[in-house]
Amino acid sequence: MRKALMTALLASGLVGQAAVAAPVLWDTASGGNGHYYEFIDSNVTWSQALAAAQGMSFLGMTGYLATAVNAAENSFISDNVAKGVLSWLSGSDDGNEGNWTWRAGPETGQALTYFNWNPGEPNNCCGGENFLQTNWAGTGLWNDHGAPGNGGQINGYVVEFSGTPNNVPEPASLALVMAAGLAGVGVARRRSR
Repeated sequence: MRKALMTALLASGLVGQAAVAAPVLWDTASGGNGHYYEFIDSNVTWSQALAAAQGMSFLGMTGYLATAVNAAENSFISDNVAKGVLSWLSGSDDGNEGNWTWRAGPETGQALTYFNWNPGEPNNCCGGENFLQTNWAGTGLWNDHGAPGNGGQINGYVVEFSGTPNNVPEPASLALVMAAGLAGVGVARRRSR
């Protein structure tokens, strides 16, 4: 019976989805924005993180390198998603030193209006630092880092998913998928006897 249930779940695609760690929802009931966030623990440059995030999707929503547009969102990202680990966000002043804008998501091209810089940052150290990190020293504070002065700076990054999910099954549809999968298992089981 257990094998039959597993086969039905595999056929419905539910096991594959459940086996992967899901992004974290910042739900509106707790004061959030209804977006999903995922920390990617992969050592990459900011440019690699930007490209990789744009290639991700969750529940039909396209991913993008996260934005933190206010203190609450920055706190949620740093504490609940990245959990204190140094992470890239989509802010940058590349091409226009000192003018920080978001480079991904719905805020693309918009100037940052909220800042959480570590004291002394942004400092454009070492020949230039153009990209935004959160959790500098594990605190949720921001740092400018990366190219051109520190082109080899690599760390993890946070992907944000927002918009209207377009492939979340209605509860009735999910029940139909499960019933069809279980019926298929029953037919296969009868044939094997």
